Amino acid sequence: MCGINGIIAIDHEVEISQKIDCRATISKMNDTLYHRGPDAAGTFVQNSVGLGFRRLSIIDLDESANQPMLNENRDIVIVFNGEIYNYLEIKKELLAKGQTFQTKSDTEVILKAYMEYGDDCVHHFNGMWAFAIYDFRKNKLFCSRDRMGVKPFYYYKTNNKLFFSSELKAIHEATGINKANHCRVYQYLSYGYRLNNGETFFKDCYELLPGTNLIIENDQVSLKSYWSLKNDLFEHQKDLDYKEEFTQLFKNAVKLRYRSDVPVALLLSGGLDSSAIARVTDSLINSGELGQNEINAFIASFPNFKDDETEIAREFVKTCSHIKLHEIQVDTKHTIESLDKLSYDFDHPLLSFNTVVHNQIMKACKEKGIKVVINGQGSDEALAGYDKTICGAYLLDQLTSKKGNFFKEFKCLNKENGYPKKYLLTQMAKSILSPPFASYLRARYQEKMIPCLNKDFVKANGGYHSLYKFSPSGGNLNNYLLDAIKNQDINAILHYEDVSSMNQSIEIRSPFLDYRMMEFAFSIPDSLKLKGGVSKRILRETIGKELPDSITKNRKKIGFNTPFTDYITNDPVFKNYVAGILESESFKAKNIWDADKIKKVFKNSSANPKFPYWRVLNLELWSRAYNIDNL
Repeated sequence: MCGINGIIAIDHEVEISQKIDCRATISKMNDTLYHRGPDAAGTFVQNSVGLGFRRLSIIDLDESANQPMLNENRDIVIVFNGEIYNYLEIKKELLAKGQTFQTKSDTEVILKAYMEYGDDCVHHFNGMWAFAIYDFRKNKLFCSRDRMGVKPFYYYKTNNKLFFSSELKAIHEATGINKANHCRVYQYLSYGYRLNNGETFFKDCYELLPGTNLIIENDQVSLKSYWSLKNDLFEHQKDLDYKEEFTQLFKNAVKLRYRSDVPVALLLSGGLDSSAIARVTDSLINSGELGQNEINAFIASFPNFKDDETEIAREFVKTCSHIKLHEIQVDTKHTIESLDKLSYDFDHPLLSFNTVVHNQIMKACKEKGIKVVINGQGSDEALAGYDKTICGAYLLDQLTSKKGNFFKEFKCLNKENGYPKKYLLTQMAKSILSPPFASYLRARYQEKMIPCLNKDFVKANGGYHSLYKFSPSGGNLNNYLLDAIKNQDINAILHYEDVSSMNQSIEIRSPFLDYRMMEFAFSIPDSLKLKGGVSKRILRETIGKELPDSITKNRKKIGFNTPFTDYITNDPVFKNYVAGILESESFKAKNIWDADKIKKVFKNSSANPKFPYWRVLNLELWSRAYNIDNL
């Protein structure tokens, strides 16, 4: 896990050192990403290529595994951020084909896999990655991002040069970009989305999409998708077959993510997903399949907060022989001190208050000497964990399908899960509407953000493309989930988790995001995801059987919930901090909104509980951090 940087002349005959001091610029970009790799740094400059690297040593701690790494003939060079979990298996195959290795690193496995398989090497990898390979034999740049987009890859093209990096701040430092992408800003303020369409908050600066390669060859830049998650249902299997396959896949995904030459810890909550990982971890240690004898687990604790899950986690950990729990309490003062800095650290306006809390947990892990943590990200999106938001699409499928049981499922969601009938009917209606239109209605009439924005700004940037569209023939649940994974939720979450963890020089691994787990999730019947008001049924009825009832039978899906609204309404220190932002000249000078209207809403927050206070504050803080001058 590291940070990568690069400057490539698109015309390979132009030496970039003729136009800029390339080595100094790469070094500057490296310095900007010091937090991603404090263990080592490296640069490589030759002809039309400049590459930079910061290393966080996880696999093969020896200096020989440092980057940029070249092959024996020194005509292919790579910089790589991420982990290839199955690198040992790939290495064995490559050895059989005659390839030789000088290190024990997964970086060299990627390099030799490229030499053996070319662009198709990515199909052999199970992991998370963003890498760039320059092949001097072909004057070709080959870049790739992992299937789920866990690892970031940003790029900016200007003056016949391509700049790329693991973080936007490095490109900002190298090029001075300070123009906001108005469309992205509007979507953030109005909808709260960070759509996965390749755009960033910076104008003309992009991120490589998940499952996509970027190639510069023959002085042309091209993007090629090599993998995409699809809805491939196989109804011929029996539930028992599905459950057995799921169990084995899950255990293997967890075990692979413990491959490390440094200790690995867990991020725990009182929820099903992280607890399932902890249970499998404990079992793997008992069976002698993991080298660590004790695993540290970290949980965010919010004393006196109604949704605090600490007590549930405490009781669960008592049933584990090898898990040691550490509780991290979050205080208001620390939160305020963090916001200004985090607005720069995270490249984009912060997704939610959870981002701040997550960053504090990462700090606690770093203080314990932890470099790698495992979390439960991805399960809710793949296995229908958020029943509150997907119930509309699910009920529509039950209503339109001959095999459906609409009235029974409606009753369960109403009586057992506590969702009012009016709410369920509203969610069904929402699932019939196009998501952009539904989002617009919410932003205008429920959250009331749009009335506070400049009309011309709204007109120029309204709407967005959605992958979800209601179908009367069914399949709406899976299509809704696919949209969340490919276009919306998971992309934003993975961004803040990557930056938050790497900001503390820590790597995050997510077993549920193993591409085999994701493909499997979209091959099973809906009934193994949601039935009778019970979400994530296949997980509850497999690994969940080994967990306490307080976790497995808990139908209340909280998510990673934090008490931000309590702070903004009740905490005098935080209220004063917010008042200072709203009265600033920078805030009042912005043309995209009506500052006076927004200030009135903040003063009467109890009457406007749905207003996106967090997004307004963080858009302002981000614009200051990067000297944005076109808002």
